[in-house]
Formats: sequence, C-alpha cells, structure tokens
Amino acid sequence: MNISYKWLCELTGLDWSPEEMADRLTLCGTACEHIEATDRYLDKVVVGHVKDVLPIEGADKIRKAVVDIGAETLELVCGAPNVAVGQKVPVALIGAELAGGFQIKKARIRGIVSIGMICSERELGISDDHAGIWVLPDDAPVGDLLADYLDFRDFCLSFELTPNRGDSMSAIGIARDLAALGSIKLRRPECPIEESAEKASDHISVSIDDPEACPRYAARVIKGVKQGPSPWWLKMKLLTAGIRPISNVVDITNLVMIETGQPLHAFDLNRFGSNEVVVRRAGDKEKFTTLDGQEHTLTPEVLLITNGKKAVAAGGIMGGEDSEVSDDTTDILLEAAYFNPGVIRRGRKQLGFVTESSSRFEKGADPNCVPYAINRAAHLLQKLCGGEVLGGIVDCYPNEIKPASIDFRPSRCNKVLGTNLSVEKMRTILTDLEYEVTNGEGDTFQVRVPTYRTDIVREIDLIEEIVRIYGFDNVPDAISNVGPLYTPIRYPDVFNEELATILTGVGFDEMLNHGLADSRTARLLNPDADLLKIINPISEELDIMRNSVVHTALDVVKLNLAHRNMDIRLFEIGRCFFPPDAKDNWVEEDRLVMVVSGHTENSWRSTPRPLDFYDLKGAIDQLAGHFDWPAPDYVAADVPYFDDDISFEVRIDSQKVGEIGQIAKAVSTKLGIKQTIFVADLSLSVLIGMSNRLVEYEPLPVYPSASRDISMTLDEQVRTGDLIAKVKKTAGELARSVQIFDLYAGKQIEKGKKSIAVSIVYRSDERSLESAEVDKQQQDVTDMLKDDFKAEIRDN
Repeated sequence: MNISYKWLCELTGLDWSPEEMADRLTLCGTACEHIEATDRYLDKVVVGHVKDVLPIEGADKIRKAVVDIGAETLELVCGAPNVAVGQKVPVALIGAELAGGFQIKKARIRGIVSIGMICSERELGISDDHAGIWVLPDDAPVGDLLADYLDFRDFCLSFELTPNRGDSMSAIGIARDLAALGSIKLRRPECPIEESAEKASDHISVSIDDPEACPRYAARVIKGVKQGPSPWWLKMKLLTAGIRPISNVVDITNLVMIETGQPLHAFDLNRFGSNEVVVRRAGDKEKFTTLDGQEHTLTPEVLLITNGKKAVAAGGIMGGEDSEVSDDTTDILLEAAYFNPGVIRRGRKQLGFVTESSSRFEKGADPNCVPYAINRAAHLLQKLCGGEVLGGIVDCYPNEIKPASIDFRPSRCNKVLGTNLSVEKMRTILTDLEYEVTNGEGDTFQVRVPTYRTDIVREIDLIEEIVRIYGFDNVPDAISNVGPLYTPIRYPDVFNEELATILTGVGFDEMLNHGLADSRTARLLNPDADLLKIINPISEELDIMRNSVVHTALDVVKLNLAHRNMDIRLFEIGRCFFPPDAKDNWVEEDRLVMVVSGHTENSWRSTPRPLDFYDLKGAIDQLAGHFDWPAPDYVAADVPYFDDDISFEVRIDSQKVGEIGQIAKAVSTKLGIKQTIFVADLSLSVLIGMSNRLVEYEPLPVYPSASRDISMTLDEQVRTGDLIAKVKKTAGELARSVQIFDLYAGKQIEKGKKSIAVSIVYRSDERSLESAEVDKQQQDVTDMLKDDFKAEIRDN
C-alpha cells in the first residue's frame, strides 16, 4: 500500500523527515519498504504554452509544435494527437530523465531539430495515462518548474503490511501509529454537512437477508451533483496511492477509502432501479455483469447488493454495469457497509479478481467507522460537486458489534517485558492508539479495544501494542532481561560459534546447505545407510533428507569446481536425518564436515602446495587445542567412500568422534569431480560433550627442562601415531612433550624405509633433573625403538 508523506504529516502535524518516519513506523511493526520522491521525473520539466502547431512535410503522425517556455520559444516534434494551440503543457528540456529511463537529448527528426519533448502523465511518472500529452489548467504559469506549480514535491511511502493489520490499510490507520509514536493527538479530518430538510429515508430503504455476511449497511442520498475533474490536491493523493483519478464523484469515494480504510460505492440513483436496497446471497447459477463488462455465473458464496429485483453490485468487491456512475449522473446513492471477511474472500475468489475494496474487507474493516466514512464522503461531494445532501443516514445495523473489553495488568506488562514502565506511560500509549482505558480493580485496567483491531483479543496483545510503541530497542535484550524474555545462551550455540570462528581463522570458508539430498548419491557414498525418503519431493535430485553431511559437501565442491574455484577449504555445521529407531523416535544428528581440495594460496612468501590430509588434521588439532580435548588419534578404518590407503577414524580418549580421509577415486569420478578431495566428518554431540568442562590451570614451571632428540630409520609402514604413543609410554611421566620435527623418505634412504626425528622434553615439577636420570630414560626409549620397531638409531 502506498501513502503520501505529506498526507501523513497533515494528519499528525509531525515534522519528521520521510526517512525518520519510515524507520519509526517499521520499528513499530508498520513496515515501510520503500520511499520514492514524487518529483523524481519532474527535474528540468517546465510549463509551456503551445503557440502554434504545424505539419511536417512527408509525415502524417507527427507535427511541429512551437512552444513558449518563458525564457525562450522552442520547436518540438510531437506525435500526440491531442496537442493544440493555446494549451498549457509540460515540457521536458534537454537532460531531463523521464520514467522508464528515457533521457531527453537534442534530436533531428524529418529535418527539424527538436530540443525537448511535450510529455504525457506516464512519461512523468504521474500515472499510467499515455493516451496523449498532459494538458495543464489554463492558469499554469509559463516557464515555472512543473513540480513547483503542482506542489508535487512529496514522497510516496510504500508499506508491506501483515495480514492482521487491516487498520493500517488507510492513511488514518498509519497516522494513528505515528501519533502514538510522537505522543500527539491524531488530526482526523472534520466533515460538517449541511443537510436538506428532505429525508434520505423517503427515497431509499435498506434490508439485509444475511446479517452474518453483512452485519451493517448504510446509505446516503446526494442530489444535484455536478460531474467533472477533481481538484489537483485530491488527484495528487490518489496518484501517490497508486489510484488513477477518474471523476470527482468516483475520486471522492476512493479518497475516503484510502483515508479511512472504509470502502464506499456510489450508485446512480436514477439508474438504480428501485427505492430499496436488499443485501442477499446470490442464487445458484445467477448471472451478474460487473462494471468491467464481464459476465459471471455465481453461487451462494457471493454476496450481492440488489434493488430488490436484480443485482447491482457484488458486495464489497465490485459494482455492477447497470448502475455505475456516468457523466450524466446527477443523483447519487452512496453506500458504506461492513462485510464478513470470510464471505468477501470466498466471493472474490469465485469472481477471480482482487480489488482495493475486497483487500480491505478481507483484512477486516471497522464496522463502526461506517458513519464517519459516509459522512466524510458526503461532505466532500457537497463541497466539491455542489451536491445536496439529504437528511439522515439510512443505516441497517441489526446486531451491533461492540468493542471487546480486556483486563490489563501493568505489573504483568513490566514482568513480561523486563521493563520498569510507569502506569501512566502505559495508559498514555494505549490512549494515543485510541483504546479506551478505565480503572479496574486493584492495579488492573479495563481496556476497550476499538473494533478496527480485531486481532487484539488477549492481555498479551495489549502488551505487544505497548512495546511496539515504547520501542523494542528499549526492551532489555535476552541476556540482560530479568523477565520471561530472558533467554540463556545454550552452550551448543556458543560452541558452534567458537568452532566457526576458529575454522575461518585458519583459512576455511563456511558453507550452508539445506537438508535435502539425492538418494542416488547417498547410495553411492554409503549403500548400507538408511534413507529418510520424502513423499512429495520438489525434484528427483532432492528426494531424501540427507543422511550424511559429506553428501551435500561434495555437491558444493562440484559446484565450486564448475565455477573454476579450484582451491577449496570449506566447512559446514549441519544436521543429518535418519528414519525412526526401534523405539519409533526420529533420529537427527548434528555434524561438522570439513573439505579441502586444490592448492594453498600463492604468495611472495610461499610456493603453492597441494592441500592434503594433514591440512584437515591440522584444523582438528587447532580445535583440540582451543577446546582442551585430549590429543586426537587416527586409527585406520574401512569407510565406504574413502580411499583404502587414506581412511581413518578420529578418536579422542578412545572414543570415536568421526572419520577422515581421501574420497575414493571411483566415487569422485562418478560424481564428476576430477580433483583429489579430502574430507573430515565429525560428530558435534560427542565433541560438545568433551568441551563443556572446567579448564584446569597449573603454575608455570619452576625447574628447568632437558631436551633430547632421536633420529632413526625404520620401515615406512610403521604408523607415526603408534610410534609417538609408545615413546610417550616408555619415556614416562617426566616426558612433558614428544613431537616429530622431521620426516623424510627419498633417494638417500633405503627403499621401503623412512627417516624420523623425534624431540622429547623432560621436566619435573618437584626438582631439577640430573643428566644421568634423563639419559637413562632416553636410553629406555632407544632400546624400545630398536626392539619394537626395528629402528636403526642414527648418531645425533
């Protein structure tokens, strides 16, 4: 919905900028999506006076117009059929940018140099009218900027409203929120009427056959109206709201609808067909022609406005062809009604279109706004059309809809929000929103909810009303709040955030996947795993919930490689899904997947090298150091989609936490991936269980350490992890650190052998170690390496 910024200022008296107004409304729940200046295409557009219109030789559809723009007289080529001598017209000068991105430039057409253009309303972004040039009133001053003459320096505010806020589908509804935000009183337009002695009830009666479908129907009679164009101020409000002006009578009904949110309809009284209005359901297969000329075959789902004999309008949706207002109309039957939202929704679905009226009735109009809206329209018809307003409203309202009453406890409001709002502040906010507040028992208020707020039914709804005006940004956040809004931070969330921070810090990028996957790829990776199939998949490629994060990670790798992003370091924190277990419990598991492929970054300090298994291992070691896990072990394992030589379980404290390895060549080939891919797939629940524990600190060492190195040659099949574990065990408690600092296999080493250098740091917390003591431990390690690993110890 679109509303004029100046109109909202007029209804409130606020002097906020358009941006501030939009921001405040958005923060209170009335979301302003877009702001656009109404004079966006009026720069360098002036008022011109057509002095002459001359034919162009050899051209039938274009003519030369001689136009005075005050400072000079221009010759312009014009193709509009309605251009004529004496007209005041909008002239776009060189450099003007018109709607659609069209820019005015000097052009030679049929030998005539045209240095401007006479414009239509559509070209100026005023409306969609492109039938001809826009002819301005005779009083338009020649040479003035068009935007200044029209006073069209305004802004169009576009709102995206939620379904429950039918009250905001009007200028007054939005202005009501603004008034509450600004702690001022809404300036609702007054509508004094000079009624004639003649009574409307002498000319029309109203009856409702289905009061549930149409709880209220009101009518007024206005005689002697003079048809004509609307004044510019009225047109301007409609144009800004996106409604095309038609005539003063129709424009007034549209203006009041946009202003109040109450749709109205004007019938030609002399063509109405009788002096009674009967609101009833349509008969089965009853024929009805709407004012757009379309004939419809109806069912009782559609509510009709009839003259007692035949239908004249589809209630709340669109008028009929036979009784519409025309240029010859002098006497008007003015309708304002309230229709059941469900009835209107079903009716307009059967008719197959949505109108401004049906949109408002569907969201819920205000049954008690009917008298104000119809009087406002009657006031304008009298003022702008010279109509005679007959006395009284013919109002059929068999079952009055009364405001609901809700008990409201200020203490409960503060408790829920975690705030310390004063009772008076709460009362002021509700009063500014036009709720009626009276004192109840104790500290309780009695709040009468206006009938335009059908969504307010409970105390918590009133609390929401208060907080949206008070400001959500003024409510203590979930961590510091002392009320039920307090939300403790879950450790798994903290863990996931820290984990992502560490991995991005070591060069990984995070990927985000949905949980859908292709069953064919799932069976390729792990044929024996259970699949959770989707009954109605959106495509054949997304027919299961993924049972492995490796699956979707490989899809991302494939996509990146297809876009020539060849060097990949990615991770995802995601969820896998499995069919119900033996106890019929659905199984979901959170996992961490890391993928590397390609090469390291090329820089002046380093030469690119292939990313491999040890890059993943290094990332896991970084996580282990941060979260204080015991050192991970890597145990050879048979993982279906890994290469046999590089396929391991990751174990921490002898507990399996996941798998790591290289994707088998056969698998990657079937997936269309040519690069070598390394993947680690870890269980988050296990890792979190190891992480959420107290960290123990110990004092800095007082006594010195002693380092010893051992270099050896041994069989290349010896697993480094097994070697380090055995060295630690043999070196005993005095060995504080055991690390490999060199690993080599090449020409200088016997085939089938590898060279390893290990550094051991010895230290005691109770005393200084003697050299003999350290040497003995070191000798035990050496003897063990010779006996258990057949190592050949090299001299240091």
